[in-house]
Amino acid sequence: MPQVEVNCTVSNCFFHAEGDLCSAERIQVDMNHRENQTEFAGDFDFQNAREQARHSFETCCKTFKPKNV
Repeated sequence: MPQVEVNCTVSNCFFHAEGDLCSAERIQVDMNHRENQTEFAGDFDFQNAREQARHSFETCCKTFKPKNV
């Protein structure tokens, strides 16, 4: 299987690495089925935004694990 670079701006994730990269060995991403949730980030300039999530359902990334702060 080819190695891919995964970008992630969720800065409080255990796997968040320098350069906004994901350092997890595997990535699990599923659909976010929350009601009234829309994808609008593409309409704005959020490339440099630092988001913080508390749970994997907020990221649609099942690999998310909060850092021990």
